[in-house]
Amino acid sequence: MNLKTGGRNLCSTEDAAKIYGCTTGRIRQLARAGAIWSHHFSAHMVALDLDEITRKAKEKPATGRPRSGAKLKRA
Repeated sequence: MNLKTGGRNLCSTEDAAKIYGCTTGRIRQLARAGAIWSHHFSAHMVALDLDEITRKAKEKPATGRPRSGAKLKRA
């Protein structure tokens, strides 16, 4: 579901999860934490900014623990 309103392209949590490469639960978790913009229409209806999801998907950091023996960058 894509919808354009108020200058934002909106999408559902399911669409955002496919773009971001994670579960819908993780998308909801990011929205609750304020890491991504969201608008709650009701308890079960959340709209997310499609442009922000696409941008964050491109810059998403690697997840998981570093491999043993990997050199750490220190400041």
